[in-house]
Amino acid sequence: MLTKEFPAINIIPLKGYRISYPNKGALFIPKILLQVPKILQSIKNEHQWLDHQLDNNQWDLIISDNRYGLYTNRTKTVFITHQLGIISGFGRLGDVLLRTMLYRWINLFNTCWIPDAEGHLNIAGKLSHPMSMPKDYRFIGPLSRLNNAPVLADDHLLVLLSGPEPQRTILEKKLIDQLSNLDEDVVFVRGLPSGAATMHNSGRIRFENHLDANILSEMISSAKMVICRSGYSSVMDLLKLKKRALLIPTPGQTEQVYLAKHLDALHWFVIQEQSHLDLDKGIAAALSQTIEFPVLDFEAFKKAFANLGIQ
Repeated sequence: MLTKEFPAINIIPLKGYRISYPNKGALFIPKILLQVPKILQSIKNEHQWLDHQLDNNQWDLIISDNRYGLYTNRTKTVFITHQLGIISGFGRLGDVLLRTMLYRWINLFNTCWIPDAEGHLNIAGKLSHPMSMPKDYRFIGPLSRLNNAPVLADDHLLVLLSGPEPQRTILEKKLIDQLSNLDEDVVFVRGLPSGAATMHNSGRIRFENHLDANILSEMISSAKMVICRSGYSSVMDLLKLKKRALLIPTPGQTEQVYLAKHLDALHWFVIQEQSHLDLDKGIAAALSQTIEFPVLDFEAFKKAFANLGIQ
């Protein structure tokens, strides 16, 4: 996806944490716990990888998107995350213990950037505004790769799928089943940018595996509303374009479940659980909802770069 968006940049492969996810939301936390040794080894490996890369590259700045091992004292480093108030699923004590462990890594970076607004009117609630903060942090405002586009039609529903398997496919099947019975034109973006087989259009549903930022901006702007996960990037995109949405958190994923409840309490979006999905009711509720979207500064991050002294 990044290669398509920015064809001129140099891409250096780095293995991910290779986390696998369960079919059932109730098994999410136990399965993650079983993978903790693998995650810790991955953090160690990526730190060693960075040390080796710095022997051959003179980078002015490293921005780590939730990669805990990409710290070094050989150049400036930034850790970027909205997940500081960790929700472990094991109560407050579990949250504090996990946050303490993660802060040990975060505090090895020069600073921590939080893509949210400072103060009480914010997007991520206690996720980005926990009781205890890292030693050096800065709120840089929300981020979005999308652009404000003119509303051309306002005549279709837009589905944006994302996230790990198997839950992406489970939701895809549920949505197709219910959308097939609706009297609506639907653009269904499957969230598969890496060459997956194209799904044939069905009735009034048009399928796209992936859309680049410009086309996606136009598609969201001209949609009646959006149906998607309550992932933080998706939420920031929706808020930038001020678009009504039905959000469906990934079962068992504590961050998405909390974020959905937080946004529901603010009356910014309509929320439904995947296990009780009812698109008729959800779409009607989203289209009839009276919303006062917050005024957010999507350019605030530029000040963070200026403070680092990086041109």
